[in-house]
Amino acid sequence: MDLSIVVPIYNVESYLEACLSSIEPILSNENVELILVNDGSKDGSEDICYKYIDKTTNNKQQTTNNKQQTTNNKQQTTNNKQQTTNNKQQTTNNKQQTTNNKHRTPNIKYIYQDNQGLSEARNTGIKNSNGKYIVFIDSDDFINCQVLLDFLSKDDIDMPDVVFLNAVKYDKGSVSYFGEDYQPEKILNQSKVEVLKGLCRFRKFPGSAWNKIIKRELIIKEKLFFEKGIYSEDIEWSMRLFNAATTFSYLDGCYYYYRQGRKDSITGTVSEKSIKSLLYILEKNAEMEFNRDISSYLYSFLSYEYLVLLFIMTSKNIECDADIKRRAYHLRFMLLKSNKLIYKMIFPIITLLGVDITGRILKAIRGNI
Repeated sequence: MDLSIVVPIYNVESYLEACLSSIEPILSNENVELILVNDGSKDGSEDICYKYIDKTTNNKQQTTNNKQQTTNNKQQTTNNKQQTTNNKQQTTNNKQQTTNNKHRTPNIKYIYQDNQGLSEARNTGIKNSNGKYIVFIDSDDFINCQVLLDFLSKDDIDMPDVVFLNAVKYDKGSVSYFGEDYQPEKILNQSKVEVLKGLCRFRKFPGSAWNKIIKRELIIKEKLFFEKGIYSEDIEWSMRLFNAATTFSYLDGCYYYYRQGRKDSITGTVSEKSIKSLLYILEKNAEMEFNRDISSYLYSFLSYEYLVLLFIMTSKNIECDADIKRRAYHLRFMLLKSNKLIYKMIFPIITLLGVDITGRILKAIRGNI
């Protein structure tokens, strides 16, 4: 198995069919597996998955049987919740029951689990993958699978840790620039230092999980699982990925279509949890010991997210308490460790005016930093 495609699913019945249809052409390749992780959806997402598997595998009876098995397993899970959590033997049985929840076809796995969040859904996909490489696709987005087919046609001799992919914003049929302009000459056959230096030219930090193909061996060896219970988990994960990876590559072509305009999208909504999560991620990385030759580049990525933090702290529906403001003010030192002059110039502004006024200034000049 060369490639595992992990799709976490939660209440996306309006978009799931388009996502799965975009993946379908590549499933004729026997070296590709699709892992659908239903994270406790309460809408019609599960039915869409089963219909998709029926259509793709022509194995309707097997799907029906497994659907009933999943229903039984859900009931069993509900019953187990009513029992004491201190019963170690019952926990072992539940783990086995979860294993039985997997719906397997020749190259599609369907896994149902109780709702645990995006991070744990992706982690479940990683743990059940068999490919040399893993790619993540959010179930409300869709892809151009020809780019993945191009990847599979590459020589096995070239086995980088990370392969960068292009993405665009998609909104009701129109596409727009995403802020990441990969230049092949700054990635292909370049050292890690040169690659990170090139990435620092971007207007935004390329910190999404879905615009990269990652070697599974690296994920397992470096324990690059997603942290549970936070928003912006992709940023936290990408910082560890960039620190751990040593070789990089790039595939041309428009690959990922990132859907805009979802009212219930976490990434499109500012909340107290999103602010606290980003603050936590920045504080966690501020304490890390990065290699000296790449430190300034990683701090440039962190500095970008730090300015995003100041920006969203000014949201009208959010009232940040004194502790959050104090912690955010303290983190301004990261700007001085960046390799970008414009970030360093913002340091004295924050020192003089504080995080509130600086955040409002950033909002006024949004897009120019």
